[in-house]
Amino acid sequence: MPARHTSRHLITLPPNRAGRDFLVGDLHGMVQELAAAMQAAEFDKAADRIISVGDLVDRGPDSLGALRLTREPWFFAVRGNHEIMMLDADGDEEAAAFWYANGGRWFTGLGLAEREEALSLARALPTAIRLERSGGKPIGVTHAEPPPTGWRCMEETIGEADFRRLLIWSRDTIRGERAAPGDPAVALTVHGHTPIKAPKRVGNALFIDTGCVYGGRLTLIEAEAAVTFA
Repeated sequence: MPARHTSRHLITLPPNRAGRDFLVGDLHGMVQELAAAMQAAEFDKAADRIISVGDLVDRGPDSLGALRLTREPWFFAVRGNHEIMMLDADGDEEAAAFWYANGGRWFTGLGLAEREEALSLARALPTAIRLERSGGKPIGVTHAEPPPTGWRCMEETIGEADFRRLLIWSRDTIRGERAAPGDPAVALTVHGHTPIKAPKRVGNALFIDTGCVYGGRLTLIEAEAAVTFA
């Protein structure tokens, strides 16, 4: 079954009754590393799915290739702050300079058609994904941070720009500056954004950016294993 768009910022993926669901950390253009992880997991493109925590682009070797994965029927992703920087840079020289300083220089090597393709693919990404499960509560996925008001209020608040910015940019929960909410609406929330040596659970939030683009490994974890990760 296809994803249901609750709004352009939030989509719901129905339970995958044909195969397995996986969650993957920040790609940053490391497409070959993802392919190797999929092979090791015996990933079945006809039945399994991957849900990415965002930051598909910048710093690694194949940002456009990573964005193109979102066309695959088995690959889904939320927006990361690097996709936001790319979109903000469109037509804004100051924002472009900031983005180029943070890994966006690859974009200057694209032709006009490829630039438009990259921007279009990034614009289509939601801020949040609600991953439904056959055997329990859903998993909530955003790039950086769990919603402080919980997933029960997500549909009401996802339209607010300041709220979306928190979900995409904040590091308060992983730094211990805000407690991860005990959220009765979901089994778990999953995020990237902050590079760490190994997946880390903070309350009901699991962080899985293990710094692949900086020489770490790429985390590709089955959704059911993520729910029980401690």
